[in-house]
Amino acid sequence: MGRKKKDIENISLGPRQLLFDFEKDKSKEQATVISCIENKIEKCGHVDLDECVQYVKEANELSDAAIIQYIFWLAKDLKVHFRLDGEHLEPPKLKRALLKSVEQHVTIVPNKSVDNSIFQDVKRLYQQLSEEKDFIDCDDQYEFARHLSRKVNDWQVKLKACQHVLQMPFVPYEKEIDDGIHFINEISAKLDSFSLINAFYNNQEAILKLSDDVRKISEFYLKHIDFWKNLAQSFEEVNNNLSELVQNPDIAASVKALKQILSAAAPYNRIPEAKKILNKMAQQCRISLLEKLDDMIVAMKKHLDVHGAEPELRNKSLYFLRATKKRIHQANNIKNMNLCLIEAEEKFDVFWDEIEIYL
Repeated sequence: MGRKKKDIENISLGPRQLLFDFEKDKSKEQATVISCIENKIEKCGHVDLDECVQYVKEANELSDAAIIQYIFWLAKDLKVHFRLDGEHLEPPKLKRALLKSVEQHVTIVPNKSVDNSIFQDVKRLYQQLSEEKDFIDCDDQYEFARHLSRKVNDWQVKLKACQHVLQMPFVPYEKEIDDGIHFINEISAKLDSFSLINAFYNNQEAILKLSDDVRKISEFYLKHIDFWKNLAQSFEEVNNNLSELVQNPDIAASVKALKQILSAAAPYNRIPEAKKILNKMAQQCRISLLEKLDDMIVAMKKHLDVHGAEPELRNKSLYFLRATKKRIHQANNIKNMNLCLIEAEEKFDVFWDEIEIYL
């Protein structure tokens, strides 16, 4: 931390000629400090007091005390103001606060306000957007901009959370999420009150759309994400791992319908339809897989009969296949059904070879 209690104690809030040796021209030094502050504010809308002191020192041979003094003079000239714990403090009050605790976080903010008509319009917009039913109207533009900033951050967090939930071919609302994050980055490039309030004023329709999109998208991911994963997984299972089932025209029709929903840019209103199709396809697959198990059981019985297998070997060979049928009946998704079939096919080959070797 650049500032020391002694530096704060020596800050002068009176006429300038009483403090410095004005045989030297201090105007260039002050212009340098102003330029540094403006550069920082141009990038992010405000600047931390300690960051500002360090930033000035990197380019100029000025002491911490001199830099802090110039910053306080700028505040006395009403070119900037100080914020401490969300409160606007005049230089004398800030000096007293820092003398009590020199390490407090102080922000330097430009004294630039939007027209009152714009300010009132954006406050009405915010109340339309806000879920804060107990929001208290405020006339401090900086304090109000903090509400806007929190709203923007909330939108950004929700969209980025959705963006990272799914890493699969079918990502719902992918374009809306990317566009929303891009738009948020544009309107929040500067977080000073003047820039942020103006950004909301100049983009009111886009802001309303963004708010609606974030609500709709985050609600979709919150309520339907587990179903959507199962939907995508079931489609992939049938389309890739159980492709022979797609020869069944009914299953093929279900696969095609699911792909249309999975590929939809905005599938929120199609969730009930998707659930019906998935349930229908799961039942269709269950029937087809059970038929395959029946065929395997028939083939195994014939194999056992041909080789005159003993009852013990006969029971062992058929038990697992019959038990697998029960597991497929109980399986809660297509992937688990298919895993049952794969295991049964592997056991079938083992038992088939064992019968031939044993007999």
